[in-house]
Amino acid sequence: MNRYLCTTKLRRRRITPVSIYQLFLLLLIGTAEISLAANLSREQRVSEALEAALSEGSPVWLEAESVRFLAIHRETSAVKRLGSAVLLHDSGSHADWHEVINPLRRHLAERGWDTLSIQTPITDDPSDPATIQSLIELSLPRIQAAIDFLTEQQTDETVLIGHGLGAGMAMKFVAQPGNRIGAIAAIGVAMSAYDEQDPAFLAIKGAETAILDLYGSRDHPSVVDSAPLRRAIAIRNGRKKYRQVEVSGADHFFSGMQEELGYRIAAWLRQAVRQ
Repeated sequence: MNRYLCTTKLRRRRITPVSIYQLFLLLLIGTAEISLAANLSREQRVSEALEAALSEGSPVWLEAESVRFLAIHRETSAVKRLGSAVLLHDSGSHADWHEVINPLRRHLAERGWDTLSIQTPITDDPSDPATIQSLIELSLPRIQAAIDFLTEQQTDETVLIGHGLGAGMAMKFVAQPGNRIGAIAAIGVAMSAYDEQDPAFLAIKGAETAILDLYGSRDHPSVVDSAPLRRAIAIRNGRKKYRQVEVSGADHFFSGMQEELGYRIAAWLRQAVRQ
């Protein structure tokens, strides 16, 4: 039996229209009764609602360390396939979030990339550093399961694209020895100035992977304020495959700037995978 079972939107700075199913998902994500590092039952409810309302791409249920989780697979509509991108959403959102994730799934699919957006663990306490670290660790087997799935689809090149917490997860994954990821785009990633085990610190310092560190000038203070330190670590360690870009006027969600975000990432990926 095939282990991949296929079947045929955080704190906001402004209010934008959302669909009924998005409001339902927001309620599921925002309701917290028990504080756990990862709330699997709530994640399951969110994933099932997301699967039922999905209009673009195919739901795929993957498994990592006995945990079944949702991924959304979308094949490119371009004549030439450049590779596949695993998308990792931010804390408080989901695998088809209407900001960053869903627009990138569409934009990249139009420009030669298959995409696989995975649901990462959901927490009831996103403000606790220990909980965040636990979620990052829990995400690693899921990222590997996503890569394994794409490998079976005969993908030549696999890249990671993470937003916020998802960017930290991508950084942690590529900081591990032996990974075969050629490039990652980290959107709105923060870094601690005092923790040398911080995923961003480890990846920027030692990973051979090409890294795009992309953030907005109006991003969260933890992202903007740590940008000079992230760049300094790359320079100090001779990381020629690291590039940092600040997008003027963009907030953490690239509100009203989704197309620009997609163009920047697609352009960088075309260059990075040729290195």
